[in-house]
Amino acid sequence: MTEAHPRRQVIVIGGGAAGQAAVAELRAAGIADFLALDEAPTSSVFDDATDTWALRTAAGEILLGHVVIAAQQSIYRPWIPEFAGCNDFRGATFCAAQWKSDFDPAGKHIAVIGADATAGHYVGQLVESAASVTVFAHAPRRFVQELPLPTTRAKRWLRRRTRLAPRDRHSRPTAALVGSAIATLTPSGIRTVDGIDHPVDVIIYGTGFAISDQTSADALVGAGGLTIRQAWADGVEPYFGVAMHGFPNYFFVNGPDVRAQARYVVECIGVMNRTASTRIQVRRSSQQMFNERVCGQPAQPHRVSRAFDIFGPSPSAGGDKQTYDGDATLKIAGTGHRVRVRLTGQLNPIDGHYHWQGTVFGSLPDEALKQARTATLSVGERSAPARVVERTPWGTHSVAGVGAPPYPLTRP
Repeated sequence: MTEAHPRRQVIVIGGGAAGQAAVAELRAAGIADFLALDEAPTSSVFDDATDTWALRTAAGEILLGHVVIAAQQSIYRPWIPEFAGCNDFRGATFCAAQWKSDFDPAGKHIAVIGADATAGHYVGQLVESAASVTVFAHAPRRFVQELPLPTTRAKRWLRRRTRLAPRDRHSRPTAALVGSAIATLTPSGIRTVDGIDHPVDVIIYGTGFAISDQTSADALVGAGGLTIRQAWADGVEPYFGVAMHGFPNYFFVNGPDVRAQARYVVECIGVMNRTASTRIQVRRSSQQMFNERVCGQPAQPHRVSRAFDIFGPSPSAGGDKQTYDGDATLKIAGTGHRVRVRLTGQLNPIDGHYHWQGTVFGSLPDEALKQARTATLSVGERSAPARVVERTPWGTHSVAGVGAPPYPLTRP
């Protein structure tokens, strides 16, 4: 059996520009306990018990890391939907994620389909010299209008103070937005379902990513045994390009703005260090909202505290022992079910509440879950309100709660 190397705080995969940016940001933040790998491992598996990633190299070595920064694109590739007429279009096409360095947009009529955050990074550059730029929404992405300010006296004053001046001939050009779905590509452009033809010279796809055909089933295995193929749907994009729900402590830095992504990842690591946490994971809602909004400009991530869940402070940091693995009773719609659970939690320093979550092992009747997702989880004589979040692909259920957990907290 191959002996594992000592655990490092951070492992950086990839030695190109993205990997160099990640290493530079780690050093700038004073994080010295990291290992940089030039070649991608054959498999990366997350251990829920220790919140550690185990990476197996082609030589069979096992490398352990608390956090992984993958600065290469071996896991996923750009994805292009199969539009009707895709072979009929006579102009040039390419993916924003595979930007052509010699592409000259000057004088061209350009369509951007998507547009994911990668495409959004380039839209501002395109409108400076192209004859026109038209952005087409493609599901699940849609145009999201900003909510109007409430009509209070203060808000009306703020509107007047921040109202844009009338546009003049020197104002910057903008992209046209088309919300109607694409019906077909034509030899000269794009036809939408409302029957309108949009003549274009070039189509740039910003329609997210798919898992590479060369990616093996165990190439990336996250919390609870979730594989990257189970978690990923065609067209998905990691949150801000850096994080996927279900893969805690694992980050991507693939561009197009690798420096901004690397800074954000290191900010996440800094939050973990300051809160003595062992696990950080992008919230499902953050990732979903990110994937539903058309990006007409470079994406800006939310603060780490808003976009991520942070769990598991170390006992050595003075916190309580905050894990439980054992028997429990889950009461749903008045009926108790004997189950085994694995739970962990922490006092969130941001909102001041105790957050706990975990996995329920054992069958739960579908009919009961259809009636209610709220439940009561009991460990011995301790009970706590709980929410059954979802059924995982391997048959277990995830559960979560806020407040005093159903397991005892003991100090070391």
